[in-house]
Amino acid sequence: MKSQEINSYLKGEPFYPISAFRNKLFLYIVSAFVGITTGIVLFGGFIGFFANLDNDPESDAFGRWITTHLPELAAWYLLLSLVIMLLAAILVVAYVRRIEYIVDDTEIVVKKGIINRTIKHVPFRTITNVSSRYGIYDRLFGIGTCEIQTAGKSGTQTGPEEKIEGIKNFCEVRDVVLSEIRKFRGQYATTTELEPSPPPTPADGFYKEMLVELREIKRLLAD
Repeated sequence: MKSQEINSYLKGEPFYPISAFRNKLFLYIVSAFVGITTGIVLFGGFIGFFANLDNDPESDAFGRWITTHLPELAAWYLLLSLVIMLLAAILVVAYVRRIEYIVDDTEIVVKKGIINRTIKHVPFRTITNVSSRYGIYDRLFGIGTCEIQTAGKSGTQTGPEEKIEGIKNFCEVRDVVLSEIRKFRGQYATTTELEPSPPPTPADGFYKEMLVELREIKRLLAD
């Protein structure tokens, strides 16, 4: 799948994550395997060190059993890890192929899911913030993410409402979204922070009435 040019986004044509996004997720899987393996080795060495300090016969027997069966345990661990990594890689390929983005004149549409297909519509009028993000792995593969936040985001949700991730020209996508938002918010909305102005509070009316009363008292005293 090839990503569309930036000029085609506003025409409502779908575009997709590039293959580098899939490779990034593959790297995540390998990094997780390396991290878990390192943790197991360090934990095993920690347990073995304290087992040698203890003269308990049961601990010695357990240590000898581990040492004797270490090649078999390592082989089973590697086999199980390879099976899990292979299944994860298959899911990654299927997941990335099912992602589709559409940016038209009124909203952003994000389609995701392997078994349960979800289609998320994000109208421009509800968007409060647009930002771009690219981490270490993103810079390695030359991709990034455009994050969308809306005013109706759930209180339990800490991240962005929706993400357009795995694309190469993510900054251009961000600028296109911002230009469309400004059509709804006015030409002076020039930053990525698009929080609407807060509504007037009851205290504002109270202070206005108080100011009128003070002016009336001042007029009476002057007379």
